[in-house]
Amino acid sequence: MRNLHYLFLLFLLPTLSIGQGKFDYTVSEPFRVIDARYKTYASKKGQTLAIKKDGKDIYMQHFDAVKMKEIQRKKISDLPKGYVIENISWFKDKLYCYYSLWDKKNTTEQLFVREIDFENCQFKAKEKRIVAVKGKLTGAPMFSMGFGGFSFRVESTPKFDFLYSKDKSKLLVQYRRKPEKKRDAINHDIIGMFVFNNDLEKLSGSDIEMPYTEKKMDNIDYSVDAEGNAYILAKVRPDGSDKNTKKDKKDKAPNYHIELFKVAPKTKKIKITKIQLKDKFINGIWLFESDKKEMLCAGYYNKNNYATADGIFVFKLDKEGGINDKIFHEIPVEILNQYTTSRTQKKNEKKEKKGKAEFSSLVMDKLVIQKDGSIILMGEQYYVVVTYDSKGRARYTYHYNDILVSKISPDGKLAWMRKLPKRQTGGRGQGSLSYKHMSMGGNHYFVFLDNIKNLDLGLDERPARHMDGLGGFFTAYKVPDGNGKVSKVSIFDTKDVKDGLKIYQFSVDRILEVSSDEFIMEAYKKGKEDVMIKVKVK
Repeated sequence: MRNLHYLFLLFLLPTLSIGQGKFDYTVSEPFRVIDARYKTYASKKGQTLAIKKDGKDIYMQHFDAVKMKEIQRKKISDLPKGYVIENISWFKDKLYCYYSLWDKKNTTEQLFVREIDFENCQFKAKEKRIVAVKGKLTGAPMFSMGFGGFSFRVESTPKFDFLYSKDKSKLLVQYRRKPEKKRDAINHDIIGMFVFNNDLEKLSGSDIEMPYTEKKMDNIDYSVDAEGNAYILAKVRPDGSDKNTKKDKKDKAPNYHIELFKVAPKTKKIKITKIQLKDKFINGIWLFESDKKEMLCAGYYNKNNYATADGIFVFKLDKEGGINDKIFHEIPVEILNQYTTSRTQKKNEKKEKKGKAEFSSLVMDKLVIQKDGSIILMGEQYYVVVTYDSKGRARYTYHYNDILVSKISPDGKLAWMRKLPKRQTGGRGQGSLSYKHMSMGGNHYFVFLDNIKNLDLGLDERPARHMDGLGGFFTAYKVPDGNGKVSKVSIFDTKDVKDGLKIYQFSVDRILEVSSDEFIMEAYKKGKEDVMIKVKVK
């Protein structure tokens, strides 16, 4: 990484400032809790619908986010034994519940869909089977995409993956068949790709056999465009290795390249485009469609094949699979050195002289294409530490640290890049950790639980640790889309939200937008009661 002095003013002048006024918030009257392992939430015109699965039953709760009161709730018990919710999401203006069901007698994996009646807390009609696959499927790739008015928590590893075109006119349902042979060196993945219109009528669908063995390739991402073309993005290792590394000591180029597979509707033919990266290794990449109907790839890269990020990139691809542009932006050492100790800063400076200063453990987890064609790329420092006791029992510690958010302008230039400091640790997976991003009123909001000691944090100070399960202050970073100047606001203490009210079971997955300047969240208050908290941003 080069020392980008010319970017000094661009990146460091807009340093972190403390919000002048707190966000207003309202707490609802308590209502009876529904204990459920699976919970998901949807919003529509100031109303919210909670869908909760407890055993075989589904509960739906209609909540008025304007009047801040529960309207009704219903229990639904007509679903078949053994069903698994795969996805609940909006498709155009309709809310659908997709669930899988194994037909043991006919050894067939099935995917059903039912439309949800948002206002009346029930399903509108009987189920419709949209996919039937003879044989077993493996779990689908685990990654998340955000859609307006919707928040999703995964119950278990799904068998099907759901991806929408940019204009929300097409749905791609993707799955992976369970390999007949367990040897990666000889097995070729078989990927199912079914495309539907917004009336859930099948436009195309078939199994696609990958052209390389599992050992030689890794499927990275999937997508669908407005014309119904399905895409697969993959890493391919021509040397037959099962590891991503440098070719050899003399040749520092990766031993792999990226390939884009395009599958046109009603055909099994694959059109392959190779994307050469020369001396850059990919650390996270997503494939998506722009408003101009271009297919784009974006993510992080590094030069040493470690779990780090040296910079961000965007590739523009035409409909024929050709590469129109490659854009790379390095992460300046000035960004790396923000909110770290002086010792870490010195280490980064030494690495910088050798071109090795990088953002460690950065995982890309959200990408937004804005109306003007600009791209917001978000990543979080995430890693797991495993320790063992004297009896060999493993203990897992999960770390969710700094956020890196970058804006790439429509012409490919870097508009701004910001490091948002936080430091969260826990022992039960995500729990109350990580963050939620929302875009409202020309600003980006990043909300999370924090240690109150971090409210006024200096550039040379490392954030104090927030521990999962020990309360915390509900906090927001506000980042204007125009200039990226960051401000920070502490919203409330979870141990004293209002008049001594304590809340529990906090999760960023229980937060969703309900208007252009408000979001809402459900929390447990004990005594078998929940509350809703509505926050108005400024």
